[in-house]
Amino acid sequence: MSSIKIAQTIASTLSKVSPPAPSILSYGTAGFRCSGNQLSGVVIRVGVLAALRSLSMDSKFVGLMITASHNPATDNGVKLIDPNGGMLQQEWEAVVEEFTHSPVHDIYKWLIDALEPIQNHHRPRVLLGYDTRESSVSLAQEAEQGIELLNGICLRLDLVTTPQLHYAVQYMNEKFNPAVVDPTPPNLDAIYTKRLADCFIRGLRKLAVKERGDVAGEECGIELHVDCAHGVGALALAKIDAELRQGGSPFRLRLHNTDIENRSLLNRMCGADYVKFSLNPPVLHSSEEGDVAAFTPSSRWATVDGDADRLLYFYISSSSAHPSREDGVVKSGGPIVLLDGDRIACLFASFIMKQLNSERTKPPLFVGVIQTAYSNAASTRYLTEEVHVPVVCVPTGVKYLHQAALEFDFGIYFEANGHGTILFSQAALDWVDQLGCNHPLSVLVSLTNTAVGDAISDILLVEYLLAWHKWSLSDWASIYTDLASRQIKVRVKNPRSITTVDAERRISSPAQLQDAVDEIVSSVDAANGQVGSSRAFVRPSGTENVARVYAESTTQPLADWLATKVAILTHQLADGLDTQPLADPGPMPF
Repeated sequence: MSSIKIAQTIASTLSKVSPPAPSILSYGTAGFRCSGNQLSGVVIRVGVLAALRSLSMDSKFVGLMITASHNPATDNGVKLIDPNGGMLQQEWEAVVEEFTHSPVHDIYKWLIDALEPIQNHHRPRVLLGYDTRESSVSLAQEAEQGIELLNGICLRLDLVTTPQLHYAVQYMNEKFNPAVVDPTPPNLDAIYTKRLADCFIRGLRKLAVKERGDVAGEECGIELHVDCAHGVGALALAKIDAELRQGGSPFRLRLHNTDIENRSLLNRMCGADYVKFSLNPPVLHSSEEGDVAAFTPSSRWATVDGDADRLLYFYISSSSAHPSREDGVVKSGGPIVLLDGDRIACLFASFIMKQLNSERTKPPLFVGVIQTAYSNAASTRYLTEEVHVPVVCVPTGVKYLHQAALEFDFGIYFEANGHGTILFSQAALDWVDQLGCNHPLSVLVSLTNTAVGDAISDILLVEYLLAWHKWSLSDWASIYTDLASRQIKVRVKNPRSITTVDAERRISSPAQLQDAVDEIVSSVDAANGQVGSSRAFVRPSGTENVARVYAESTTQPLADWLATKVAILTHQLADGLDTQPLADPGPMPF
């Protein structure tokens, strides 16, 4: 079919569907994200663009994921995945916005201009996945319609985690070329689940044999409780657990918050985002009596978000905690010790540096850690002063962290929220390969999803490295002491009116807001006599219609007070919505 015919067909079809939401909808690191009912008419256009992106990349597979990750159940989103399995190239974000917001009468010309320079005789190819939200199935159907308008091949993976789709795109482009006329969907049970489980089992058994001379399978058992946030990760983790059991692993996953049928429960008082912001354990929606016993200081916990790309660990810190059950809901009575993305990055960096120091690579291989403004200052000091690795701070957003990590042979990037992975240079991969498949660094490489942060593969990585270090969660927590921190969301009229510089650590507009933040931070430093021990920043959210406030100080009451004061200032100086969201915290606490 000629470009003219294709453009005419697409323009005609799009003229009959609901127009996209107002142009306030912006495509960022997380793609488009908003209320699910606002995406009708948007996703079909993104489907067209997915096929167009594939055409422009010699008909390599691209991915299209329907998810809103950690957002409430009523939200949804759509994002594209590039052929390398990573985020959409930044230059194409503007293309997506332009086409999505183009009036119907401009679409025909837009498509002619876009299709004309493409010299490609193969059909475009797209992998399509979605999460468990109520609106996901219908939006996926709309996306498929858009893909097929450009004569695209759409392989539906249906319910998958976001990292699984990233991994599948990377895998398909490594294994198949555009000449394969009728490609079939990848078997994730084989190429993802079983591969990860087998590698993990092999790695743990090798550690046990080396340390104690045990025969395979007699290692000491560990049970990890996992809060699945009632998201699609519950399905993937159940398959991982089944593979581990079948392989005789002593490591067990005990899954909580797995009710994916009750869509309203998704991320509700559970999941990685809730735990990170509230500093409380997740609420367990369960009828199982044993769930009360899960909240004890001896229990080992992990939590993932709705699409399983974020991972946090925690444990209950007080033996005086008294979990309770009421109306099918289990709540913990005690505070937690949080092991966030900063801690995971430190665990990974410490392990890699010890391995490299023992092997003495020639020429040397370089390790670096990429952080954002949200990273706790104590973690940065630990990495630079104890582990002796360089730390680079970049703006929030996986695309920035991923790009910076490429500058190192072992590039570790983690956001404090638990999203991250490790990237390896070809020199690093070649060197690790000659060490043999049972070497700890080979296990690390095999367990890593280099396409994107992956909560499931990261769980296996964390557990393997804790076993290698012979650390408990409390041992891990003791490597440094976090400065106290607090995050607050402030609803504002237009988050994009807040602009930042210095990797989002300072506000450039409105200027008076940065002046006010500086003044309040200085007052805290002066009061506690420790200059530079407190900080705060404000940045626009890339996934929600809010401004995000972060504050850090020497004690939790001071961090809470500072965050609240800055949140009030943000509401006053950046067009906050509704009435003032927080009461004045009063005098500075000491």
